[in-house]
Amino acid sequence: MLDLGPLNQRLRDRGVRLQAVQRKNSLIVRGTMPGLDGSTSQRRISLDLKAVTSNLLEAEMRALKLHTAIEAGTYPTTLPWAKAKAQAAVATPSSGPAFLSCEAAIQLFQTDYWDTRPRTSAAERTWDRIHLELRRLPPQAPCTLMTMTRTIASTTPGTRTRLESCKVLKRLARYLEFPGDLKEITRLQGNYEPASRQIPEDDAITNLLEALRPTKWGWCYAALATYGCRPAEIPSLVPNEDGTAQCLTIKRRNKAPAIRTCFALPRDWLTRFNLLDVDIPAETRWTHPDEYDSRLGKKFVDAWRHNRRSGEMTALIAEHLPEFDLYDLRHRWAIRSIEAGKPMTLCARAMGHSAAVHEQTYHRNIHAEDLRRAMAAEST
Repeated sequence: MLDLGPLNQRLRDRGVRLQAVQRKNSLIVRGTMPGLDGSTSQRRISLDLKAVTSNLLEAEMRALKLHTAIEAGTYPTTLPWAKAKAQAAVATPSSGPAFLSCEAAIQLFQTDYWDTRPRTSAAERTWDRIHLELRRLPPQAPCTLMTMTRTIASTTPGTRTRLESCKVLKRLARYLEFPGDLKEITRLQGNYEPASRQIPEDDAITNLLEALRPTKWGWCYAALATYGCRPAEIPSLVPNEDGTAQCLTIKRRNKAPAIRTCFALPRDWLTRFNLLDVDIPAETRWTHPDEYDSRLGKKFVDAWRHNRRSGEMTALIAEHLPEFDLYDLRHRWAIRSIEAGKPMTLCARAMGHSAAVHEQTYHRNIHAEDLRRAMAAEST
């Protein structure tokens, strides 16, 4: 017989009033559960697992998921592996269904998160952002759809915070295999759209780059505007004389960075701003995927943004382009490529994202330029 004491103790510690039991060569759980008629009674549910040591972790996970379904008021055997083995002849009143607390649910979700991906610095930063939203859940409250929707409703509608809260909690609900649909979360999400950017024109950008190029971060500004990289990719940039360059694509879901090829646009900025002479502050450099560290990348960009607020830089920027963000230079590269008639798939690859993301992000500019070309053709 297996020693199920430690497993059952962990279930009790998480507020789960179910007990794992061995029956011959199988594992089952028993406890008070709802029936199809809405009554509650003592039941035994098969976990569809053989009673061997290697199955104990999976048995614990299934017991917790079964617990979540019971707390949501769902008949337990709706879970694909659960089978009712026995039922008490007389239903007994329940003091209330057992529940998986939000704290316990988050712990399970965190374990699964790291079981399914390498522990890279980028994955750690992603988890930090996910956990930021999960921490909004009341730790000791039952982890139910109602708890989730109440938590989401506490955020401000129409904001990015509301959007992120919906995305993360919907992901948690799917992991816990909540029964039914998640329409209420989708409804609360609304139709958030980020505020439209006021992208500067090239004349303003070139004037700014001329002023900034002699400064400490001048090469980084010029390289960002010329190649359209992400700010954190600049330390990986290796320019070539033919106008191409290599850099690392750092935004790859659950994957390590990869080397990609980008290109200067316009090409004469390569020589105009002397970009072959790489000059990055503090010798921050990574040109191979194994060298990249997401936290160092964030530190680099934070230092870059902090420098913008120094006295000398603030005055220079205020004189030429008072209101702009580093990403505006990347967005302007994309718009410039559309205006130049470059193939969308090529430009998307050069920027390090898919053609679908490229079109979604820049669809207004793409469609506007298509119309201009059509009208120009009509007039000739």
